[in-house]
Amino acid sequence: MPKTTLPTYQIPDFEKVSVDPQEFYYSRLEKHLQTHLFIQKPHKHDFYILVLFGHGNGTHIIDFKSYPVTSKSMFFLAPGQVHTWTLSPDTKGHILFFSQSFYTSIFSLAKLNSYIFFNSNLTIPLINLEVAQFNELVFSFQKIEEEISHPSWSSMDLLKSYTNILLTLSYRYYLDQNPQLKSQTPNLNQFQKLEKIIEEAFTVQRDVNYYATQMNMSLKQLNLFTQKKVGKPISKILIERVILESKRLLVHSDLSVSEIAFKLQFVDPSYFSRLFKKKTSYTPEEFRLLQKSSSF
Repeated sequence: MPKTTLPTYQIPDFEKVSVDPQEFYYSRLEKHLQTHLFIQKPHKHDFYILVLFGHGNGTHIIDFKSYPVTSKSMFFLAPGQVHTWTLSPDTKGHILFFSQSFYTSIFSLAKLNSYIFFNSNLTIPLINLEVAQFNELVFSFQKIEEEISHPSWSSMDLLKSYTNILLTLSYRYYLDQNPQLKSQTPNLNQFQKLEKIIEEAFTVQRDVNYYATQMNMSLKQLNLFTQKKVGKPISKILIERVILESKRLLVHSDLSVSEIAFKLQFVDPSYFSRLFKKKTSYTPEEFRLLQKSSSF
């Protein structure tokens, strides 16, 4: 009998009939929540998500970090992140999914990667909007809704343009709320490049020299860079990513501790358990029990 692992949803899992059901999805948030009840449990996606809350409140948990949901707040999720939420019955807003290929067919991958509210150690994935800012974003969501409801010539190009407007405006508002980031953009882009390399290789590549080579830096230069950006050497950033994946698998799958250790390329499960306890103060079994008991 196969082991249960955390579900990873794709855009076609949500809507079969759309302008482009493989690459893009939009819905009023209240309809989305009522139609897709399976999203109430923790899950991953293989696409980017924008969620604008116009009304309601609750809690949004993204990779074991809890964020308050309030009216006029907007969340940003990147592929691979695990999330779940608890929302009040009166929740309303807008939700949009798009794939990387959807966006990069017109705009550059570098531009998509420059939006640091997606999956970064440096920032939080939400903004709280002023009324005028909120209304600007609602306008673009409404244009998307109109285009999907009445598709016509070049609808896909317009949807990509409206998505770009949403990201561009959101990033402007994000920088307005975090002015210290404006002067750090080149270094932030470099750090995001490092994060992407780690994401692609962390399960099989633990040699810090590999990451230095991929970044075209010496190991000393890379450690100076990461210390300056997040106050940690590359080795610690790498281990934290491994521990995060361990937590995901412990809580959101029924794989045994040994199976998780082997899945993450640990030859010795006992070493994995010792490392996990050193980094979290819990054994893997204790962490699993604690998280499962707190969810009831």
